[in-house]
Amino acid sequence: MANDNTLGQLNIELFSELHRLREIDVADVAALDAEVKRSKAVEGIARMVIDNAKTVLSAAEMRAEYSKDATMPRMLEG
Repeated sequence: MANDNTLGQLNIELFSELHRLREIDVADVAALDAEVKRSKAVEGIARMVIDNAKTVLSAAEMRAEYSKDATMPRMLEG
């Protein structure tokens, strides 16, 4: 089974959420409210994933620039 924890998969999930928002019947206030809350939660998690990816990329760039032999902290492995 392939690893679904990728930025590509995140992009797919974000577009899926966008489609769900477009499909909601605006007359169904409860459903609309629930989907908006869900959408905000997805957006918050996506921001954290993207920020984490930026940190990993920055660490890899620094390693490439300063010392290819340096070991990376395990938490920064991409």
